[in-house]
Amino acid sequence: MNIIKSIPGSFRTVALAALACTVCSTPGWSATPASVTVKYGDLDLTSRAGASTLYHRIQGAARYVCGVEGQSLVEVIRWRACVSDATGEAVERVNSPLLTALHTGQRPAPATAMLAK
Repeated sequence: MNIIKSIPGSFRTVALAALACTVCSTPGWSATPASVTVKYGDLDLTSRAGASTLYHRIQGAARYVCGVEGQSLVEVIRWRACVSDATGEAVERVNSPLLTALHTGQRPAPATAMLAK
């Protein structure tokens, strides 16, 4: 999976790639991992709303990259693993605490305020 963080015109992107080895080894699937660019330069990843929007974009891209879910139990399991792996890798590459917390189902750590007299 590749991540591209370029800032020309304050524009950031992340590219998702499905794992081609065991996850996408269904006949007819390409041996080369597919990828989709997910743009998030318009989002504030320090806000819950921004992180949530990006997470939904990543999930949608992962579903697209992993292709059709399939009908047999084996195909469904492979598809779900593909989506899960692609989503997890993209979240990790973005390296946003709120996005990671959203992905893992954890609450983000509260900010600590320091008071001085």
